Amino acid sequence: MGAKKKVTITVDTDLFAKFKEACMDNDLKVSTKINSLIKEWLNGNKK
Repeated sequence: MGAKKKVTITVDTDLFAKFKEACMDNDLKVSTKINSLIKEWLNGNKK
């Protein structure tokens, strides 16, 4: 994996609160989970 980059995104407040809570319940860092989800999405959508 390469260097890390800070990004600013806009997401629905309620959706993010639920996501953050799910990450805490599963002892996950939000940034790490988002990174995994992006990687998974890219692998599933190769053209």
